[in-house]
This record gives sequence, structure tokens and C-alpha cells, in this order.
Amino acid sequence: MEFREFLPKRYPKLFKKTEKGIDNIVTGEIFEFVNIPKNEFKQDPMLMASMMTQDDLAVMVESSEGEYYLKGGSIMLAGFWRLKDKLNQPLYAIHTEGEVPKYKEKLMTPMDKFFLRQTPDKPVVRNNYFLQTDDDLAWSTSIGDENNEVVGWYTANEATDITKLYYRSERQSLRKLPLTGVTIFTIRTYFLPVTELCKEPYVPRRLLDGILSWEEDVQEYRGFAKFNNVLLPYLEEKAKEQEALGYTPDQEPVTYPF
Repeated sequence: MEFREFLPKRYPKLFKKTEKGIDNIVTGEIFEFVNIPKNEFKQDPMLMASMMTQDDLAVMVESSEGEYYLKGGSIMLAGFWRLKDKLNQPLYAIHTEGEVPKYKEKLMTPMDKFFLRQTPDKPVVRNNYFLQTDDDLAWSTSIGDENNEVVGWYTANEATDITKLYYRSERQSLRKLPLTGVTIFTIRTYFLPVTELCKEPYVPRRLLDGILSWEEDVQEYRGFAKFNNVLLPYLEEKAKEQEALGYTPDQEPVTYPF
């Protein structure tokens, strides 16, 4: 329902609000979900929502005990995790079973407080990054087949060719919706070869410094041992090439990228 109000106002050339839902003006798709019994829906509501936005979507719902659970989602480009493994799990289980470094020790309490204190007028955006040793956007096949019961970096071969390394970054946003009170977690994935990324000024040194700051548990979580022998020398070489041209850290614009 909140999509029905927001999308036509934000993108009037793409969407039109109708009596029963939303029409996509460009594709001709019709989404009907207003005053329609659930058993008469032509499409699953989560599927409809996913077809109205480019981002992957996850729905977090607060329980009567004040814990947030993943109750629904449309995840097409997860890369390293599967919705079926996380569905109906509380926040702490999603992160601890996923072996997120330092979640129990440092992140769990602040994360719980953040979710409880959310307000609709203050959405949050963050970005993360990973390195990938294959070029599959939807699922990183190097950690195993998506249908395997257990997957992990232990199945991946060590990288030998820098042109086969990929940089994966997610722009994630969280917002508590004003009408329902549920939290929508959106994920937009960006994916490109490391060799292309490193053509941008200042990036090789910045990426190298970031990777060298990883502690041992972060290295294990991100598969460091599978690509470090190829990636680190390459980043060092490209950083020195750029610095010889004057692209030194002290010259990087503070207002990057604009």
C-alpha cells in the first residue's frame, strides 16, 4: 500500500496509481492488490513489490518481544547467502549463523538498539564490499553450488589471474514504514572487475589499505586467502603508478565523489 502512494509521486512517468493498485506505464504491467482477497491475488505481493523496484527487498517485522525477524523478501542477487536459510530468523541468528565477525562481541547490542529506535523520517544507507573469484552476479559459484546443503570459501580455488577477480558492493538502505511499522531493507548490488575499478584515481591505494586492515576473522569471512597473493601485489603496483602521477592520498578530494 505504501508503494502505491510513493512510486507514482516519485516516478510519475513510470507509475500510475489506480483504484486497485499500480500500473507500470512503461512496461504495461498491472499490479492489483487493493481490496482484493488474498486467495484472488494474481501474484504474490512480495513478487509484485520486487517487480516495482531494481533493488532486492527484505522485510523485517518486530515481534511482541521486541525482536526483529526476517519475514519475507525478494532476493535475486544475494551472492553469498540464501533467503531460505534466513527466513523467519531473528536478527541475532541471521548474523551469528552467518558467522559475521564480532557480531556477538560488538555489534549485536547496538544493532538491536538501532532497530528499536528507528523512525520513518530517518532512513539509513550504508555500503559494503566483497571480493569474488568468479563472475556470477546472482550467486558466487566459487563457494559452491547454490543448492548444496553447505557452502563456503573452503570450496573455492585460489585465484591466479587478476582479470578473474571481481569487486562486489551493496548499497543497503533501511527504513521503517510509517503505516505498517515494518522495516524494509533494500539491497542494490554493483559488480565489476577489479581491473576496471582500479582505473579510477585513488581507488587502488584506498582498497589496498582497507583490505590490509582486515583482522584475521574478517579475512576468513571474506575469503582473503583465496585471492590475496594475486590481489595485493596488483593493488600495490597500481597505487604506485597513480601516485607517480600525483594521485596521492593527501591530494584526494575530501568531498569524493562529488
